Amino acid sequence: MDIDSMTTTTATPEEGSATSPPDFDLTWMSAWRIRELIGDRVITPTEVMEHFLARIEKLEPSVHAFYSIDVESARAQAAEATRAVAAGEPLGPLHGIPTAAIDISLVKGVPNPVWGIESPEFDDIPIERLREAGVIFIGALNSYFWEPKDRPRNPWNVELDPGNSSRGSAVAVAAGMLPVAVGMDGAGSTRLPAAWSGVIGIHPTRGLVPHAEYHKPSLNLTRTWGPVARDARDAALLLQVMAGPDGRDIVCRMETPPDYSTHLEDGIDGVRVAWTDDYGYSKKFWMDESASITAFAREAIFGLAEQGAQVEATDEVWEHPIPAFAALGEAFASVAFAPPVQDGLAEREARNDEEWGVSTAAELIVPDMPTWDEPYRMAVESRKRNWDTFARVFENHDVLISTTTPLPQQTLAEWGLISRHYLFGGYSAHTAFHNHLGLPAANVPIGLLNGLPIGVQVTAPAGRDDLILTVVQAIQDAHPFTERPGVAG
Repeated sequence: MDIDSMTTTTATPEEGSATSPPDFDLTWMSAWRIRELIGDRVITPTEVMEHFLARIEKLEPSVHAFYSIDVESARAQAAEATRAVAAGEPLGPLHGIPTAAIDISLVKGVPNPVWGIESPEFDDIPIERLREAGVIFIGALNSYFWEPKDRPRNPWNVELDPGNSSRGSAVAVAAGMLPVAVGMDGAGSTRLPAAWSGVIGIHPTRGLVPHAEYHKPSLNLTRTWGPVARDARDAALLLQVMAGPDGRDIVCRMETPPDYSTHLEDGIDGVRVAWTDDYGYSKKFWMDESASITAFAREAIFGLAEQGAQVEATDEVWEHPIPAFAALGEAFASVAFAPPVQDGLAEREARNDEEWGVSTAAELIVPDMPTWDEPYRMAVESRKRNWDTFARVFENHDVLISTTTPLPQQTLAEWGLISRHYLFGGYSAHTAFHNHLGLPAANVPIGLLNGLPIGVQVTAPAGRDDLILTVVQAIQDAHPFTERPGVAG
């Protein structure tokens, strides 16, 4: 992104607004609270926008969260939102909240590098719904299409990578550049950078958030949009807006979702929690730090017993999902999400390595990809075995919790453009199940270990996104994550 296109000029407040922003800091305030202040006319959308544009201008040169940003459009949208408040018009539940979506999403008027479209003429369905709720989209957040010098950085240590793929979404929220953002998850791609950056990342139940791919129709079998937030109520609010059936999506869930905020603070007294260190198979992919990461997370989750939760370890053993995941991807290639993302990938990777170098500090085991005589049959049978294992766990437990990833944050040289050999080994070993099986899951931070965030993943049966959010809120209550990245000031 060209940061020189941004200016520090403060927009003139619209008629009916305060002449200067109130004396409080919006940076770490939840989106729902900002929306309350807008509705109460304590602050205007224009003032909110100017605050976050200033944050972006300050921090973007250090962390490179954005693929693109349109300051002029952001200010114009904020001015219109301010006018609507002053005129007493009905306001949506996210009126005046600035945000951005991962650059894989189609956002009207925002450049999309995945499809190579300079100015899309329409929004993806979840983006459309958020816009109708009053969200102001100000640009696109980085996934993989940055130039080497503009590489996204982990806000806790800019020498480390923030992870794949919703990296810009996680970085922007963790650094206080946006109150909330939109990610996309194909094998953990919202939860994993959320874990490494210290924010909440949601992978909804498959089909809960509808889609319709106009450029190349697909069934969206393994990826879904999800909220990135610092606050459980914000995540619930964004998911509420994005979720629900839509006639344009031929495979979406048909039922109307519950109100995700109603029982958010019910607590977890009596909730039955299963814990797994490694799903019975991931330990062979661990690095030296993985045992301490797991012990740190395990202690925090077993501590939920103080809130009345019934916590116990499970000894169930799963299979690595990636072989079946890959085989089914091939079988359904004709109806899979398939933009031209591979175009120029090797060239971009080579330029990135030239800029940042290549480290071989870690020797990791790469998952075996079996040679199957009948790939489809064997893949679906493997999938069924993992499905049955989750079903056994949920017979006696309400949720399953693990580390989101057992791997520590990696250096820029070690990680490369798209994570090298880490991707299908330890990095996504705990997250790909949910895309493969359509189960909901969420990352929530539980503290810092050696100065870096540690996240745990909460999983529930399909359709129980509401229960996951309640547990996420309870974990936040038990382990308030109030630390801020050093780069955020």
